[in-house]
Amino acid sequence: MPTAHLDRRNFLLIGAAAALSAPSRALEGVISLVGYNDMAEMLSALNAAFTRHHPGVAFNTELPGTRSGPDALASGRSTLAPMGARFTPAQRALFFKATQREPEGFRVAHASLSPKALSGPNGLIAHRENPLRAIDLDFVARLFTDGKPHLWGEARVAGLWEDREIVLAGLSPGTPLALEFRDAAFPSVNFGSDYRGFGQSRDVIDFIAREPAALGFAALNRCDDRVRALGIRRNATSPTIYASKETLRAGLYPLDRHLWLYARRNSRGCLDPLARAYLAFVLSSEGQVIVGAGSLGYLALGERERRRELAKL
Repeated sequence: MPTAHLDRRNFLLIGAAAALSAPSRALEGVISLVGYNDMAEMLSALNAAFTRHHPGVAFNTELPGTRSGPDALASGRSTLAPMGARFTPAQRALFFKATQREPEGFRVAHASLSPKALSGPNGLIAHRENPLRAIDLDFVARLFTDGKPHLWGEARVAGLWEDREIVLAGLSPGTPLALEFRDAAFPSVNFGSDYRGFGQSRDVIDFIAREPAALGFAALNRCDDRVRALGIRRNATSPTIYASKETLRAGLYPLDRHLWLYARRNSRGCLDPLARAYLAFVLSSEGQVIVGAGSLGYLALGERERRRELAKL
């Protein structure tokens, strides 16, 4: 696409977001937010700023957890569903059955590297005594899907480790983190049957800390000094990427995760006007400054990603 056309499109997107989130006494009503408890601080700050722009709008906020979001949105009890993970296939199917529409998800923040947060990016993790520092994602895909035993030598680990069998671990296959790991590492392929699944990232970390030959995936913000988070290469010729604030915001880290606001479109494919205005504000420059200013370490979107989400409006 010609550069001039892209520039014009970006200009229009930014202008539309500014128009939607600009002060207006004509915008009135109640925005109901039902969903993720770890977004409470972020949403409180966003809601206060939005109300300063739109004094005719009030908020009803209920945040028992991510699992509450899909049902509340499907039933119409909420305007938007704040969530710490994407809709699972099962949640998406139930939502469609109830509404005959697909839910519309908007990324609003990157996951956090802080142990204070509940949502962290996925990572590949080894025992601290393992000499491996980085691993190829295409090799990881084979490990977790083909059901065959593999040795550490295949990951280019030499010496005493070379002939040791890799012991695989991670989140149980149906959990949101496992689904996002699968979609990032081996989309459209199922997990093999030879890895140990756990309910929580902390359980995975504890297992790897006890098992020197283990390799697992879990939320990086649950790591401690008993284990090592590995750098990731997409393949043998790709650069090694470690999770950092910079690589996450730049979209470089392959196993990134996000916080979401999900919306419901009506039979004409339109968003509720209040939902649309609120999303435009959250995705505006002002909104993203608020997103990145919280104490839990959630990161604002990078500029390219912010514009991509705005385009959905």
